[in-house]
Amino acid sequence: MSETTELDKEQIYLVPVASLALPDEPDAVHLAQYTWQERIEAWVTTVAICGRSTEQGPLSEGVEVTCAGCLKWQPVYEQVLAGHNNRRELEAEVRRQQDLAGDTVENGAWHTVWLEGKWKWITSRMTTPQREYAADCVAAYSRHLAAWDAEPERDEPEGLRWWREAGR
Repeated sequence: MSETTELDKEQIYLVPVASLALPDEPDAVHLAQYTWQERIEAWVTTVAICGRSTEQGPLSEGVEVTCAGCLKWQPVYEQVLAGHNNRRELEAEVRRQQDLAGDTVENGAWHTVWLEGKWKWITSRMTTPQREYAADCVAAYSRHLAAWDAEPERDEPEGLRWWREAGR
């Protein structure tokens, strides 16, 4: 990694590292994980992905990895790290899918209010747009529960939109 590159401290990088300078240690360039350690406020390298001990710190960008063991494991590590390093995007996608499915904390909370509270009394103190929003949350969570219970034909809870029924 070059000195001018700003690294994301939440990411893990694979970098070339030097063999540990021991008498019987083969001279090879290895791959190691490069991570930010909050505790010591520094970037550090791990042991090589082949399991060999290495010098601390990455070598210059562009240095060719020569360790056969590291090269063998490189695709596996890259795949795993790609998943780790994309976790924020994955978490956002999971939240989006939950929102579509109705399984959100907010929808669950409104569903509990509808189920356990005095729904008509509570919503009578709201504006119509607020009532509609709360009812939409309850309906979304109700659909989620219906799907979970394998009852997709289940309709909205009765009396959920009482203000509409009152105008008929």
